Amino acid sequence: MSDYVTKAQQFFEKHRDMTAAVPMSKYMKNQFSFLGIPASKRKDIFRVFFNTFPIPDLDNSKIIAKELFNLPEREFHYFAIQLLTKHKKKWAPTDIIYFENLILTSSWWDTVDLINSRIIGPFFKKYPNLALAMTDSWSLSNNIWLKRVSIIYQLSYKEKTNLEILTRHILENASHDDFFIQKAIGWALREYSKTDYKWVLNFVIHTSELKPFSKREAIKWIDNKGLIE
Repeated sequence: MSDYVTKAQQFFEKHRDMTAAVPMSKYMKNQFSFLGIPASKRKDIFRVFFNTFPIPDLDNSKIIAKELFNLPEREFHYFAIQLLTKHKKKWAPTDIIYFENLILTSSWWDTVDLINSRIIGPFFKKYPNLALAMTDSWSLSNNIWLKRVSIIYQLSYKEKTNLEILTRHILENASHDDFFIQKAIGWALREYSKTDYKWVLNFVIHTSELKPFSKREAIKWIDNKGLIE
């Protein structure tokens, strides 16, 4: 184990709170252990650590991130993702293979969505030519987390959303029975409705393949704004 990971363990251990850790683990269906550091405190703790210890270069950070993901407590996984974002300007096209593997490591919605928002979304903004091939492959894969990311990676793209890709990935997975896929479809459509609600309404109305849950999630923002006539 690298010295950096050892320092992280020692640093975060000081903030362990078992009273908080139990409900945090329960919220994640008891699939992961927690130190008990809530999100409201993690940001400050991570910042202090980064300011205290020099940030390794990208190649070493990728090794360290894998080591952090091998630790049982979920906070280390969140920290690993944050560490990788420190090198956003140095990400290379080939790093997408590493990031894909990270999505598949100890997968659950919390880390998958964090990797998506902090890494995958920004990565494909930097390398848009890679988005089509990679996300088309993910959409058709047998892994629900890759499917989910193929649907939601454009959440922050707004008017720059590629509707052809979004539409294709939604239609390819519209009939999927998994909750996280249906939720992803509704989430992606709801987020884009803030940019073009008429397009989303038309899509929901005319796409019979969509599950009822996806439809309800898709029009939540539109309905709350009183835009449905």
